[in-house]
Amino acid sequence: MSNDIDERDPDNRRAIDSVLERLDTYGLGRRQFIKLLAGSTAALAAGGALAAVGRSESHSGAVAYTDGQFALLNWSSTGDYQVQWANAYKSAAKQLGYKPVVLDGKSDAAVQSNQFNQLLTQKTTAIFVGLNDAGALPTLAQDANRSGVLFQAAWNAPSWYTPWESDQYGPNYNSFLIPDEYDSVGKAVDVLAKRIGEEGTVVRVGGFYPSIDGLEAQRRLAVHHTLAKYPKIRFAGELHAKYDADLSQRATTSLLTRYPDTVGIVAVNDDAATGVVAGIEAAGKVPGKDVFVVGANGSTAGIERVLNGRQLVTTGNVPAYPSFVTIAQFHDRLRGWRPEPAERMYGWHAEIITRDNVEKFKARYVDQPIGQSFDVKLLSRTEHPNDFDLQFDAYPIENLDKVWPGIDKPEGFTYPEPYLRAQRNGDYDRIRALYRDHYRYPVLGPSPYGRTA
Repeated sequence: MSNDIDERDPDNRRAIDSVLERLDTYGLGRRQFIKLLAGSTAALAAGGALAAVGRSESHSGAVAYTDGQFALLNWSSTGDYQVQWANAYKSAAKQLGYKPVVLDGKSDAAVQSNQFNQLLTQKTTAIFVGLNDAGALPTLAQDANRSGVLFQAAWNAPSWYTPWESDQYGPNYNSFLIPDEYDSVGKAVDVLAKRIGEEGTVVRVGGFYPSIDGLEAQRRLAVHHTLAKYPKIRFAGELHAKYDADLSQRATTSLLTRYPDTVGIVAVNDDAATGVVAGIEAAGKVPGKDVFVVGANGSTAGIERVLNGRQLVTTGNVPAYPSFVTIAQFHDRLRGWRPEPAERMYGWHAEIITRDNVEKFKARYVDQPIGQSFDVKLLSRTEHPNDFDLQFDAYPIENLDKVWPGIDKPEGFTYPEPYLRAQRNGDYDRIRALYRDHYRYPVLGPSPYGRTA
């Protein structure tokens, strides 16, 4: 089978149509599928992605290799956030005795598809993904289930696609993780509004747009809706720079040229804020004096800038946290634990980091080794069944509209029955109370690492 698929070829069209009919595509269209398939050379060499989709299904939930590698499919290896995310994943896995493997997705969906299919041909126990193309998630979740590989995803999912959608193929898609992006970015923009005296021109440097995942939508709408509360603040415009520092610098240069009276710039994350600060300085202005910068994620560069005054605020959701949570959950799955339905969408409340509290954040998450940011064993529900500590203000995500704000539901969408049943049974209230009771080491206090048995 050739790696180049001609969509005009009737045989290829029929083959692709048969696969798309069997997949819950949630935004993964024909051209997108063809691009992913053409890039997946490993799958093609092993018999093709079409053949892989047709593997026999297993509903037992059995894990093929309990002693295999724990893999992370990273977006890329270039951003500050991605580096911390990856290093935390490796550290947490090693602390529990697992072999971690981190793969660089190079910001390319086809590369990640290739890497995923390679992992399925190897001795792999679990895969954690941060996808460059959210549309690939349903296919990956289904294939992980069929292959007996534990699966978890964070940040990027197709609109209105939840872990329950893959349950017909098995229970191995554990949970989806994302913090309170809409609320936390809104709070950070409030800090900006107060700093500029609730008046002046504000612009934004965004990520990917339009996008079929919720992350950009949450952060973008949080800015728009928050600034609408301040009638004397003019939101002049935004440019999207793919979370990339160099592109964000160019976007900033363009925005400052168009709107020279700008006093505030909201960056989609701290990596973008790196470029925003460079663009402000290139324009002959002083960040933190002439123009105030908002970031997100609490990654190292952003924290350093908040400390030295070149960045006003960031949302401290801590890049290491989702990796620690995921490793703990994979570990628990191998020991017989499964998340309840109300725990399948996992969120946590970011701390708003300003000059007032940045030193506490830096002391724990920047100055000490990233592997000591959290205690992975204390996060484990099986290692510490009675005294586990989530080490962050976590919550079960019940309001799915906040994950995909302003994004229409797919035609024919219905809420998954396990989700509705959990609501009817009061499970969300019970899990919220459980999580509150098991948040004991505060996120801006000393790490519990090394303090527990």
